[in-house]
Amino acid sequence: MPQNLLQTWDNKQFFRGSDDPKITSGVAQIKREIEALTKLCEPFGDRIENADIIPAADFVAVIQDVKAIHTQRSSIVERLSNIQTFISSVLSVDSQDNAANTWLPTLQQIWATLTQAMTPVDVFLARASDAFIDKLLAEPELEEMSFSVRHDRCLKDQLLSVSEEKIITGLAVTGLHGWGNLYDDLAGSLKCQINGETVGLAKAANLMGSDQRSIRESAWRGINTAWQGRKETVATILNAINGWRLEETKQRSHIRELHYLDKSCHESRIERSTLTSLMDSTYKHRTVGQRAMNAMAKALELPKMAPWDVTAPAPNQGAAEAENIPFEDAIALIAKAFSRLTPAMGDFTIMMAEKGWIDASPTPNRTTGAYCTKFANPREPRIFLTYEGSMSNVMTLAHELGHAWHNWVMRDLPIMKTRYSMTLAETASIFAETLVRDALMQQAQNPAQQLEIAWQNAESAAVLLLNIPARFEFEKRLVEARKDGFVIADKLSVMMRESWAYWFEDSLSEYDEMFWASKLHFSISQLGFYNYPYLFGYLFSLGIYAQQEKYGDQFNDLYTSLLRDTGTMTAEEVVQKHLGQDIREMAFWEDSLGIVEDSIAQFEDLVEQHSRTAALV
Repeated sequence: MPQNLLQTWDNKQFFRGSDDPKITSGVAQIKREIEALTKLCEPFGDRIENADIIPAADFVAVIQDVKAIHTQRSSIVERLSNIQTFISSVLSVDSQDNAANTWLPTLQQIWATLTQAMTPVDVFLARASDAFIDKLLAEPELEEMSFSVRHDRCLKDQLLSVSEEKIITGLAVTGLHGWGNLYDDLAGSLKCQINGETVGLAKAANLMGSDQRSIRESAWRGINTAWQGRKETVATILNAINGWRLEETKQRSHIRELHYLDKSCHESRIERSTLTSLMDSTYKHRTVGQRAMNAMAKALELPKMAPWDVTAPAPNQGAAEAENIPFEDAIALIAKAFSRLTPAMGDFTIMMAEKGWIDASPTPNRTTGAYCTKFANPREPRIFLTYEGSMSNVMTLAHELGHAWHNWVMRDLPIMKTRYSMTLAETASIFAETLVRDALMQQAQNPAQQLEIAWQNAESAAVLLLNIPARFEFEKRLVEARKDGFVIADKLSVMMRESWAYWFEDSLSEYDEMFWASKLHFSISQLGFYNYPYLFGYLFSLGIYAQQEKYGDQFNDLYTSLLRDTGTMTAEEVVQKHLGQDIREMAFWEDSLGIVEDSIAQFEDLVEQHSRTAALV
């Protein structure tokens, strides 16, 4: 078992705290460099009108200018990213940290200023001729820009003028992103009353995994009551964010109409046809997730699952066993499972904990959720979650370690080649979960232990085949409704109920009508539709995982190569290159859904055994 593992971040190699003078001096230096960068970029504004007809004789001079700009921008991004990651990490642990809360909007403004500075160059590169772009990206120093530039050129007909692009970026800081910041502040400060005790949202969310149904229900109702008290505020946040996006989309549709899903798909690096095939295939097989829910209800001796039962642990597990897996044991368990793929992945897991790169210990003003982030220099991943010993916590830790491993195997690549999309990001994390579940299932020594592990498969099927698509359905309804005006809180609850009904049907006793407020994903200002990437990653990772037998000893190399390509390819290109399949076709997703159906059939058999055994006791 690993020893001396840390459960709090140790980021002092970067800054001693949010009030470190080095942050102030570093930011001041970055501001000065952005001013200089702005002057370098300004001449490209005059080149935009004739960007597509630049004489070949001028190529060399223009390319040299781009090189100088790229070098300076890369240096700024590296240092600014480190400061941003540090401040975000402080706020995750303590959302009430005054200095960090002061820095957050300041850093957002600096990022916006950097984007504004680069706008003339970005617009120029989008509108330049193919001949110039080919010549530019043939330069070794600029090759790392290749995918980013070519991908951005796909939406060149959506660009506005340089001045308009700068206005949108600048106003978004206090407009669009200000609303997202408000939600984060609410989530970090909101308190719940659960059985007479006042707790934060992160603590309450963990209580949803209790083996005692009364505690789960109290936690669920406590969370919903807390958000009910702020529902008008959250409704305003959602309306502001989506109203902004719709107006921006309208302004960009001057040549051809841009659908709100087009931008999401572009950011996710998938085609609309891929998203359609993914969702249609899943809806066709939604009964697989419903069967998982019904079998879980039977095992828990319930007529139907309620919203507070979805994250319940497997039945007949003692409280100590179900809810008190020490952090060190969790790390050892995950490391052993990862080592079955490659020892390096297991060693990496232990290193993450030994170096203090995981923050898992509960704190009073802790934000909700879990995530993986990274510092730019040196390239080091960091993980945030609230760990309290449940099996659900273990799987969340495995999920985030999958993200961290993805970052780790790309650490030698230029930064611009490590920016992967949301869809491919969730592939590595869910693949990691599958590794852990499979290892645990093979180690299980009796049906009771097998049921506990299979329970995780059933829970994943329920969440990823029903809950995630219901989020997607709700967000589509929200955007459509926002086109007609402000959507009041009560209407949001109706839309949430209808979205749950569309996917869960009668597999739940009631629906979570306040989920639109309690789920932070809907209020992320930086991007919309942060839901279907989880479903994509789930089914895609299962498809990859199923290739192990086919590729044998070469599988880890295949998987690592695939991860390393995620920053420089669309999802369709990655799958075509490494698996030779077309994810735009429903057949690809049908194969993965078949794997899920097999796992749920196994789960149903184990539940039957459990029920027969329980009846004899």
